[in-house]
Amino acid sequence: MSSLFRTPSFRGWSATVLHKPHSDRDAVCRQLDRLGIATSTAWPELPEEARQADLVIFDADAGHDAQFPWPVEELPMPMIALMGSEAPGRVEWAIRRGAIAHLSKPIASSGVYGALVVATRTFAMRRASEDRIAKLEARLACRPQVAEAIILLMQHQGGDAESAYKLLQDMAMASRQTMEDVALDLLARSGGQNAGRREA
Repeated sequence: MSSLFRTPSFRGWSATVLHKPHSDRDAVCRQLDRLGIATSTAWPELPEEARQADLVIFDADAGHDAQFPWPVEELPMPMIALMGSEAPGRVEWAIRRGAIAHLSKPIASSGVYGALVVATRTFAMRRASEDRIAKLEARLACRPQVAEAIILLMQHQGGDAESAYKLLQDMAMASRQTMEDVALDLLARSGGQNAGRREA
């Protein structure tokens, strides 16, 4: 059976390692270098330009929120925690801070690649889920306008709600728009009181 999995390449990526000077940091940097990843290091805080990195690897044992130039709820890139402690508080903090993969200390001569694959795949899936949720919420917010557009079509075209709904669907397919966008267009053209564009 063929696999859809393609071996990822990280050549050309950039990474910032937030860790004090230590053999663990050096081991991570060596592995990143072998993978073709341009690496910078920082301690005790990440600089603002770290936002431009493709990846951040941070020390979860000595880490704290003030080290990051973005809030806890923001996750601008895949993040990997370096962990020597399994204390529940440290593990919970690393997850809350955005870690979606980890490497155990002391850092071995391998392991970074696997953590990178897990982190980047998980990050991509999370972003895709967030995008889907945002789109669903936007569509849900427009349900009153869709209902109003159906009533408008019933008034102008005759027929029942089911026929008007089908007509709205057909109009959306023909114009390659969502039903919500078509409904808003109809209401705008008719001067409906609830007309208006959703916020981007």
